[in-house]
Amino acid sequence: MLCTECQSGYHAPYDRFERVATNPEAPSFLMRCRVCAALWHENSGPPRLLTQTQSRWLYPAERI
Repeated sequence: MLCTECQSGYHAPYDRFERVATNPEAPSFLMRCRVCAALWHENSGPPRLLTQTQSRWLYPAERI
Protein backbone atom coordinates (compact mmCIF):
# COMPACT_ATOMS: atom_id res chain seq x y z
CA MET A 1 0.00 0.00 0.00
CA LEU A 2 1.31 3.43 -0.93
CA CYS A 3 2.05 5.98 1.76
CA THR A 4 0.25 9.32 1.63
CA GLU A 5 3.25 11.00 0.04
CA CYS A 6 3.58 8.44 -2.78
CA GLN A 7 -0.16 8.57 -3.39
CA SER A 8 0.26 12.21 -4.35
CA GLY A 9 3.33 11.53 -6.53
CA TYR A 10 7.09 11.66 -6.59
CA HIS A 11 7.98 14.92 -4.88
CA ALA A 12 9.93 16.48 -2.06
CA PRO A 13 11.06 15.58 0.50
CA TYR A 14 13.31 13.42 -1.64
CA ASP A 15 15.23 12.04 1.34
CA ARG A 16 12.43 9.51 1.74
CA PHE A 17 13.73 7.75 -1.40
CA GLU A 18 16.78 5.53 -1.74
CA ARG A 19 18.44 4.60 -5.02
CA VAL A 20 18.32 0.82 -5.38
CA ALA A 21 19.38 0.34 -9.02
CA THR A 22 20.76 2.17 -12.02
CA ASN A 23 20.61 1.55 -15.74
CA PRO A 24 23.52 3.50 -17.26
CA GLU A 25 22.38 2.71 -20.80
CA ALA A 26 19.12 4.63 -20.32
CA PRO A 27 20.28 6.52 -18.04
CA SER A 28 17.69 5.88 -15.36
CA PHE A 29 17.41 5.12 -11.68
CA LEU A 30 15.15 2.90 -9.63
CA MET A 31 14.16 4.61 -6.42
CA ARG A 32 12.40 3.03 -3.42
CA CYS A 33 10.34 4.92 -0.87
CA ARG A 34 11.72 4.29 2.61
CA VAL A 35 8.20 4.60 4.06
CA CYS A 36 6.08 2.29 1.87
CA ALA A 37 8.64 0.59 -0.45
CA ALA A 38 6.98 1.95 -3.60
CA LEU A 39 9.28 1.72 -6.64
CA TRP A 40 9.78 4.76 -8.85
CA HIS A 41 11.51 4.96 -12.23
CA GLU A 42 13.47 8.20 -12.46
CA ASN A 43 14.82 9.28 -15.86
CA SER A 44 14.82 12.38 -18.07
CA GLY A 45 11.01 12.40 -18.11
CA PRO A 46 8.62 12.60 -15.19
CA PRO A 47 9.17 9.86 -12.58
CA ARG A 48 6.64 7.05 -12.71
CA LEU A 49 5.47 4.43 -10.29
CA LEU A 50 6.49 0.87 -11.21
CA THR A 51 5.27 -2.59 -10.35
CA GLN A 52 7.75 -5.29 -9.26
CA THR A 53 7.43 -6.88 -12.73
CA GLN A 54 8.16 -3.61 -14.53
CA SER A 55 11.16 -2.90 -12.31
CA ARG A 56 12.64 -6.36 -13.00
CA TRP A 57 12.25 -5.80 -16.73
CA LEU A 58 13.88 -2.35 -16.65
CA TYR A 59 16.66 -3.37 -14.25
CA PRO A 60 17.36 -7.04 -15.07
CA ALA A 61 20.82 -7.07 -13.45
CA GLU A 62 19.42 -6.10 -10.04
CA ARG A 63 17.74 -8.31 -7.45
CA ILE A 64 14.58 -6.41 -6.65
